[in-house]
Amino acid sequence: MPLLQCGFLANEHLQGAEPANSHQLASATPVPVSPSLALARPAQGGWGFALAAAGDRVYSWGVNSATVVAKAGANEDGADPADLDEVSAGVSAAAAGFDHGLLVLADGGKVLAFGPSLRPAGAPPGIYLLPVPFKVAVAQVAAGEHHSLALSTSGDVYAWGSNAEGQLGDGTTHSSAAPVLVAGPGSGARDAGLLQPATGIAAGARHSLAVNALGQCVAWGWGLHGQCGGGRSVPSVPTPAIVAALGPLKCASVAGGMGHTVVATDSGDVYAWGLNTDGQLGDGGDETALQPKLVESPALAGESVTKVAAGSRHTLLLTSSGKAFACGWGAFGQLGTGKFGSSRAPAAVAVPAGAKVADVAAGWWHSLILTE
Repeated sequence: MPLLQCGFLANEHLQGAEPANSHQLASATPVPVSPSLALARPAQGGWGFALAAAGDRVYSWGVNSATVVAKAGANEDGADPADLDEVSAGVSAAAAGFDHGLLVLADGGKVLAFGPSLRPAGAPPGIYLLPVPFKVAVAQVAAGEHHSLALSTSGDVYAWGSNAEGQLGDGTTHSSAAPVLVAGPGSGARDAGLLQPATGIAAGARHSLAVNALGQCVAWGWGLHGQCGGGRSVPSVPTPAIVAALGPLKCASVAGGMGHTVVATDSGDVYAWGLNTDGQLGDGGDETALQPKLVESPALAGESVTKVAAGSRHTLLLTSSGKAFACGWGAFGQLGTGKFGSSRAPAAVAVPAGAKVADVAAGWWHSLILTE
């Protein structure tokens, strides 16, 4: 099951040469990440770096990877962005933020974080894994621009990090280095829907998302483009709120970009809302949507979407038939259609003939496609 990459990340080994332009670090057609490692479980997120697992070992690569993992010698000093650096072993889940990463250890559900801002002063070169203070076992993590989310094994949602737009969901704009319990059975929320166990989480750049056991989408944080789905453009949605406009629809997958949100329902339909300047909502236009909007496209006729992923300004869709589609900003080839350009409607990702897509993940300016 080769893992493929496209967009601004690491097109190929540079053999010690310096890249002459950004397109030498980008590919508009999905290309293999590694000829030797059987990478799987691609992680969502990352600006110029990506995370994926081979077994229980997580690896990082990309033009910004050397900085994120504090490799001796920065990229400018000769570190090849196509080289794979092992971050940690014994990992069950991972996520990438703008310039930080999160790992969940299979042993006990402990969480580790890494990145330039998390390194203590004077630390020697090399990966520094900072334990995040949890008293519960964690199953999933998600990372935004400078904030993080975790989903406990009991269905509670925690948030920590930057909070200028209310992305932590605690009703304040004060950052927190320690996880704050914001939704789920242990949160004490007044809304019965917010007391439901969460089954999935996702982080936009500065907004946060969850899906609860009833299939409802929950959103909070930055709302200037309507990405929280409440029907208004607001600077912040300071506490978790159910996206009521989805009505009785049950969400199976959720993803957040820089200013947009997308969900796949249990019936295989896709709804998107928020910023749409580059066509990331996939509706053929460029108008911002303050409420969920059904994505209707000839390309998706007869297809059932099972998973969604979102980069900063692009969207990926995975179907039950083993196909992947992309829309939105594509200047660095992150749509994987073979062209350096954007698309306002879902377009087929150009995987090798005969290959089926098993999973997708989106970074800020790149996409990862797992094939079988």
